Amino acid sequence: MSSHAVNKIAADSVAGGNPELSATIATGLGLLHVLQVYTSSMVTLAVWDWLVCLQMEWKRIWTWNWTLVKFLYVWTRYYGLVCFSLNLWLFNAEISQQSCEKLHYIIAASCMWATLGSESILAVRTYAFLERKRSIGILLGGMLLIETGYLLYVAIAGVHQTPVLVGDKGPCTASDAPGRHVVSGFWLAPVAFDLICTAMTSWKAYELHCLGVKSELVALFIREGLFYFLAVAAVNVLNAAFMFQSNANIQNINCFLALVLSQVLCCRLVLNLRSANHSRSRGETYPNSNSTLKFSNGSKPSPRNVFPLGSMKSGEYTQGDKSYGGVKVQVEVEEDPRDLGGKSGSEWAS
Repeated sequence: MSSHAVNKIAADSVAGGNPELSATIATGLGLLHVLQVYTSSMVTLAVWDWLVCLQMEWKRIWTWNWTLVKFLYVWTRYYGLVCFSLNLWLFNAEISQQSCEKLHYIIAASCMWATLGSESILAVRTYAFLERKRSIGILLGGMLLIETGYLLYVAIAGVHQTPVLVGDKGPCTASDAPGRHVVSGFWLAPVAFDLICTAMTSWKAYELHCLGVKSELVALFIREGLFYFLAVAAVNVLNAAFMFQSNANIQNINCFLALVLSQVLCCRLVLNLRSANHSRSRGETYPNSNSTLKFSNGSKPSPRNVFPLGSMKSGEYTQGDKSYGGVKVQVEVEEDPRDLGGKSGSEWAS
C-alpha cells in the first residue's frame, strides 16, 4: 500500500467524516513524510562527504598542530554530524506531545552552533585575507556576537512546537508561531553575515587584481569563497521564504539542506586551501613571471609559505623595474608541520 493511501486512511480516521479536514490532514502527513525523507537524505550527504574526505582530513587536519582553524574545522564537522543525527531522530521518532514540548527547543538550539561554526571559519578566513587588521577582527567578531544573540533569541523565544496531526505521538518539529515570522531570521542572519564577508573579500581581491597580482592560492580562496556564498545564500533565502508558508509542515523542509550545505562547503574550503598550499610550488606567479621576485635590497623572499597581505613601505617588493605599491602580494597560510620540522606555520589562514 502506498504512503498516500496510508495517509488518507489515517486522515479519514480522525476527520470525523469531514472531507476538507481529511484532505488537510492527509496533505500534512504527506508533507511530513517528504520532510523526513529529505532530512534523511541531507544527513546521508553529510556523512558521505565526511567519509570521502577522511584521507585528506587525516593529512591536512589531524597531522597538523592545533590552531584556531583546526578547532573550528573539527567542531563544524563533528559537532555538525552529531547535531544532524539528533535532529534526524526528533524528526522521525514517535514522541509524545508532552515530551516534544520540552524537546522542540533543541532543534534551533543545537543547529545554531553548527551554523556559527561555519560562520566562524568564514570570519577567520576573511580576517586573514584582509591583512589581519584589528579593526576587521573587531568588526567580524562583533557581527558574530550579534548573530549569536539573535539565534539564541530564536532558539529560546522564537520557535513554536508543531502539533502532531494524528494521535498523541509523532515526530517532534518546530517552526514559527502562527502569524509570526521570527524563525525566518534564523536563515537570513547568516546570509547578511556572508554577504558582508564576501563583499570585503571581493574588494581586497579587486585591489590585488589592480596591482597585477596573480596567485593560485588567492584565486582558490576567491573562487571557493564566492561559490560558498552564492550556494549557501540561495538556500538560506529559499529557506526563509518557505517560513512564510501557512502550512507548518512545509516551513522547515529546506532547513537541513541549508545546514548541511554550509557545513560541507566550509569544511571543503579548509581542506582545499590546505591542500593547495601544500602541493603548490613555493613561488607565486606574477606579471612577467620569467623574472624572479626579490626584495628591493636584492635578497630573495623566505622559502616559507607565510604570506601576509600586510602593507609595506613603498618599494619593499620589486620585480624588474616594477613596484607593487608596497603591498605584500601574498596570502597567509599555515605550513604542514612536516615541512617545518614539526613547527607550525601561521595560526590563522589555513
